[in-house]
Amino acid sequence: MSDKIGLKEAMSIGIGGMVGGGIFAVLGLAVSLAQGGTPIAFLIAGSLALLTSYSYAKLSLVYPR
Repeated sequence: MSDKIGLKEAMSIGIGGMVGGGIFAVLGLAVSLAQGGTPIAFLIAGSLALLTSYSYAKLSLVYPR
């Protein structure tokens, strides 16, 4: 087992944290607030999550330790 976190591992940590904290914890609140716009709200949130995971990936390449 390696002591380094690679690109795949860093992306998995970021995506796992976003999915676990974002979707499962606030799904009921999102549906009650956005009502019919819930799919659009999740689409926007997904786009932001992709940008965040890209930033984490680039950061892990600059600082590999």
